[in-house]
Amino acid sequence: MKDDPEALIGAIFDPDTYKPYDSDIEEAATNDFNVMLQLSSELLNEDVGGQPKDKLQNLARRLRAHIASRDTDCLPNETPDLTIATLWSAKGVTADHVYVIGLCKEAIPGIRRQEYPGTDLEYYEEQQRLFYVTVTRSKGTLVLSRALKVKRGEAPGLGLTVDGGRGHHVDLKISPFLLSIGSKLPNAIAGDKWQGCV
Repeated sequence: MKDDPEALIGAIFDPDTYKPYDSDIEEAATNDFNVMLQLSSELLNEDVGGQPKDKLQNLARRLRAHIASRDTDCLPNETPDLTIATLWSAKGVTADHVYVIGLCKEAIPGIRRQEYPGTDLEYYEEQQRLFYVTVTRSKGTLVLSRALKVKRGEAPGLGLTVDGGRGHHVDLKISPFLLSIGSKLPNAIAGDKWQGCV
């Protein structure tokens, strides 16, 4: 399969390979994988010649750039009432109300995975840029939220790497990016006291 890039991306983005744990998101997940499969095929077909390994490396770079720029040409022309997006896909998008959740150090910047290109510093700086871009996406209300604790057993499923602590819960540290703008923000409101967007 490594000598056949088309077969490899077909296997990687095959929606049947990934069955979400929540059946309510299965249709959305299937659509997302189909979009990525279609986009990957188109980008791969534009790359004429070269060795399969080079074509795959070029495809990975182009996919990353495509996701980072949130090029939406391949997405349906609909205006949803609610959009759930990653920090990557928030680039270039605005909304009346933006909620940025999970602002703990364990999530953003989190730990650089080995497959991420570049150095630890480059990863950190890119995560910081993503955060700053995201907090500028609101036309009206910006809500920044973070959890104080997480159940130890739930942390891996949320993509969090946590250490230390005892018992069933682990304390989460505030994201350094949120800390860096904290003095410019209004006073925090506990979630159970928040009245919502006005």
